[in-house]
Formats: sequence, C-alpha cells, structure tokens
Amino acid sequence: MPRLVAQSPEFAGQSFDLSGPEITVGRVADNKIQVEHASVSGHHAILKLDALDYVIRDLDSTNGTRVNGERVSEQKLRRNDVVRLGNIELLYDSEHAPPGRPMPNPSQRVNLAECSSNGRPAEFVNASPVTKRAKGSGNKIWTLILVVLGLLAVAGIGYFVWVVFLTPTSVS
Repeated sequence: MPRLVAQSPEFAGQSFDLSGPEITVGRVADNKIQVEHASVSGHHAILKLDALDYVIRDLDSTNGTRVNGERVSEQKLRRNDVVRLGNIELLYDSEHAPPGRPMPNPSQRVNLAECSSNGRPAEFVNASPVTKRAKGSGNKIWTLILVVLGLLAVAGIGYFVWVVFLTPTSVS
C-alpha cells in the first residue's frame, strides 16, 4: 500500500497510508491527511490514484508543492520521491518500483577489431583543466637546476680557497 512518510522533524515517525481514489492533504481537519503546520495551506494538495501509484496536484497553495525539489502543479509520484508541502517533507513509499530502463538489443554487436589501437575515438578532446606539459620541457628544468647547483659548488670552493689560503693570518 502506498504511503507518505514524514521526513521533517516536526512530524518524524508519522506515516500516512494512502487508500482510495482521492486523498486531500492540508492544514484543516476536513482533509483526509491533516498536516498541522503554518507553511501548509488549508487545502494544500490532492492525491489521485492513477493505476498503481498516485498523482499529486497542487490546489493553488500559498507555499507550493514540490517533488524532488521541483515546484509542480501536477506530478505522478514514484517510489522514493520526496514531496514537499510548504516546509514539510514527506517521502512517497510504494511497493511498486518505477519501471526500469530497457536492456540494449542483444542483436547489436560491436566489432572490437575495428577499434583504433590507441583506445580513444578520433574526435576525443581532453577535458582536464590541467594542460599537458610539452615533451622535453622537464629536461630544461633539470638542466637549469644542475647549472645553478654547479655555480653554487664553484662559489663554495672559491670561498674555501680564499679563506684558507689567501686570507692573511696574524701570528702573535
């Protein structure tokens, strides 16, 4: 049996079984499902049975009706849809699963021998925001690093020679 399960903290744990061809939802007591909350209109929405599941229709409510975040005037509900009436969220639960996607036609086969050797289509474009380095640019960086280290080594040896051999020492 389909039902609406409250998700909002104000009504946590409450569920409303859906039975019958039409179910009205709103804040006032004459609705089949009464949701006493200031954001819910007096007569907020109506649920109509369509085959095995319900269709929800907004009754020109002040704060609107949303299904899975989208404002709707009328929407067929499917299992696990989140229905929002004003600020109150309800989960639509039904034992009827939505129809799945059809399987691909097994008679359509792909000849893998026709694929190119690099494994990607000719029109493939790299979508990465990081650009690929040009070949050989890494060698230039390492060459620069080695030159700088070599200059530092020569400068260090020169300083050592100057301090040890060329600086006059005073003997007392």
